[in-house]
Amino acid sequence: MTPTLARDTLALTIIQIGREQVQTREQSERLNAVNTDPLAKIRWAPRLRPQLLKRLYDSDAQGFQDLELCDEVGMILHMRCRTYVLVQHGEVECPVCRTVFKVSHLDDYTSQGETHCPQEGCTWFTTRSVYRQSIHNHYANPGRAMDAFQSFYEHYPHARTYKQKILLIDQLIHQFHVDEKTGDAVKSVASRLFEGNKKAVVRFLDELSARNPDTKQAWRRTVAATIDRHTLRSDLETEP
Repeated sequence: MTPTLARDTLALTIIQIGREQVQTREQSERLNAVNTDPLAKIRWAPRLRPQLLKRLYDSDAQGFQDLELCDEVGMILHMRCRTYVLVQHGEVECPVCRTVFKVSHLDDYTSQGETHCPQEGCTWFTTRSVYRQSIHNHYANPGRAMDAFQSFYEHYPHARTYKQKILLIDQLIHQFHVDEKTGDAVKSVASRLFEGNKKAVVRFLDELSARNPDTKQAWRRTVAATIDRHTLRSDLETEP
């Protein structure tokens, strides 16, 4: 090996070692960060901004397949559905190291009420009451639409084409919470997926460009039999 090559090799080795030391130090600082406010640390995926979906449907109605926008909408909905899957299983993602683990069902007045992150070196923990409060604060309870959320969560990552992706999106946003005994639709899932109050997002869905007119009419007829019927009553009464 020539002296020049040896010097270059040594320099690259030193740089690599330096980078690894920085990464190790950063990881150590992150893992050793003591969580003093568990409630503020728990994060759930946000709901989708309705205007983002409107842009997608408007472009689709004009015959333009905006795959990038479709992916953005789809992934936001996918992450939101992941939130419901975690909550359904009593799990949380550690905000420090991203490890997913189950939260203890024990009450907080016992010493075992705390559930510590199982990742070695991570000091983060939460309690059942804090966990429940975070779900409430972020509107992350799946209600009675878990099948719809689970299905989208499992199938969307396998969609490859624009048509496959927007079809899954369209199916999800027009789903309903269902009565566990009768299987009948109870109310729209809109408020679980979109930012805004329930009435506003149901009206938003009703006004959204229809990818399939027959599907839209079927959705509106179902709405007419749910507790959301008052929201759209004036429109439904004028429908032929």
